[in-house]
Amino acid sequence: MAARLLDLNRRTAVAAAATALIVSLVGQPIAHGVVANRSAAPSTYRSALSRPHHDSVYPGKGSTSVDALQYSLDLTWDDFDRELTGDASILFRAAKDESRLTLDLGTALHVSSVTLDNLAVPTKHPGNKLVIETGDLAESSKHYLDVSYHGVPRAARAPTRRSDVPAAGFTTRRSDQVWALQEPYGAFTWYPVNDQPADKAYYDITFHTRKDWRGMTGGKLVSDKVVGEQRVTRFRQDAPAASYLVALGIGPYREHSDVGPHGLPITYWVRHSDRKFLPQLRRTPHMLRWLEKRLGPYPFASAGVIVEPMASAEETQTMVTMGTSVLRQPYGRQDLLHEFAHSWYGDTVTPQDWRDLWLNESFATYIQLRWEVAHYGGSMRHVRHFLARYDQRLRNEYGPPGDYHANDFAELNVYYCGARMLDRLHQKIGNRAMWRLLRRWPQRHHYATVTRAEWIRFVNHQTGHDYSHFIRHWLMAKRSPK
Repeated sequence: MAARLLDLNRRTAVAAAATALIVSLVGQPIAHGVVANRSAAPSTYRSALSRPHHDSVYPGKGSTSVDALQYSLDLTWDDFDRELTGDASILFRAAKDESRLTLDLGTALHVSSVTLDNLAVPTKHPGNKLVIETGDLAESSKHYLDVSYHGVPRAARAPTRRSDVPAAGFTTRRSDQVWALQEPYGAFTWYPVNDQPADKAYYDITFHTRKDWRGMTGGKLVSDKVVGEQRVTRFRQDAPAASYLVALGIGPYREHSDVGPHGLPITYWVRHSDRKFLPQLRRTPHMLRWLEKRLGPYPFASAGVIVEPMASAEETQTMVTMGTSVLRQPYGRQDLLHEFAHSWYGDTVTPQDWRDLWLNESFATYIQLRWEVAHYGGSMRHVRHFLARYDQRLRNEYGPPGDYHANDFAELNVYYCGARMLDRLHQKIGNRAMWRLLRRWPQRHHYATVTRAEWIRFVNHQTGHDYSHFIRHWLMAKRSPK
C-alpha cells in the first residue's frame, strides 16, 4: 500500500498462501526554520509536468488548477508539544487560466502567512482546503507560493477497512516518534500539497529535530549536522514523486549502509531497538538483482528502507517504509520484495487516477508471486489454483479490481484479481512477450502518470493483437472471468 497498502496480515509464501487467505477472509521551544533552498532545483522540470484532474474515486482531494513542480519544505518538530512548524516553498505551473488556487492542507495546521512571488495574498482555509486568491494567472505560467504554518498535526481517516491502516498521514505514538502512510492521501496532514497521484513533483526537505533524533524521507541525504540542541537533516528527491510516495519518519534512527547492483547506494534507517531486522533488510541487494534481471535497471539513484513502529508497509519512493509488525512475520521478506517491485510499478509509472490502483498492486503482486515460486518452491499451477479459488469472493466483497468500492481502498481484489488477469495474459502471449511488456511499460512511461486506456493501447501495440475487451472484462466484471 502504500496506503496502496497490502493487507499484510493476509500475505504469505506460496506454500501457506491459501491457508492464510482463508483465515483472513473469514476473520475479517525549538527554533523556527527558514524556507528550503530553492537553488537546489533541477535544471529542468520537464519530468515533473503533470496532468492534474478530478480523481474519480476521491474527488475531494487534489486540485485541477495546480501542477506542482517542486516542494521545498523546512520542517521543525517539537516532540515535547507535538507541534510541527513548517515553511513550504512551492514552485508550480498554473494548469489553466485561473484567479484562485486550491491546495490540500489539514485544518489542524494554522497558516500564518502566504505569499505568491513574494507578494502577500489573501487566503481561506475551509475544511482541509487552502484557498489562495492569486489574481489572474495565465495557463502554464510558473510561480512560487510560500506558505508558513504551524500546529499539532492530526492524521486523517483512511478509506479502508484494513486493520493495518488505521489512519492516513502524519502519525505519532507515545514516544512522539513520527511516521506517515498516506495512500491514497494524507500528505495534506503535514504540508500544503496537491494530494493526488496525477501530480508528481520534486522534493527538497529539511528537518529540525532534537539532536539525538533525525528527520527522514526519501532521496539523497544532502546534509546531516548538529546545530546547538538541534539535528538538521536535508534530503533531496532527484526524481519526481507523487505525494503519496513521500516517506516521513522522525525518531532515533541509525544509519546502516549497503551496496546494491552496479554500486547502487542503499541505506537502512533503523532504531537501535529494531536492529534485529537488519539481516532481513540486507536481502535487499539480492532482491534488486533479481528484479533487475526481469524488469530492467532499477529506476532511481538510491534505494533504502526505513523501519517504523507500525503494522503495514508502503512503497515510498527510494526509501521503502516497513512496519516492525510486518518484518517480524514469516511473510516479511515477501512483502519487502513486493514494495521494491513498486519501484517500477507505482513509483516510476504511476496511475493518474485512483480507480487504476490495480496498475500498481496487480503488477507488484504478480512479480511477488513469481519470486515466491522461484524461491520457495511450488509452481504457477498452484498459484493459479489459489487465485482462481478466491477471485469471485474478492469481487463480491470489494468490487471488481478496476471498480472497487471507495471505502475499500487497497483490499485484496486489486492485488490478486488483477494479478490473475496478468497471469492469464502471460499464458495468452507467451513468456518472452510478457516479460518484454513488463520491462517496457515503465521504460516507455518513465516518471509519468498513466491510465488504463494507455495500458490497453500499449499491450495492443506491443503484441499486435487487440486485447481491449479481455483487459476491460477482467477489470470490470462482477463475475469471475473464466
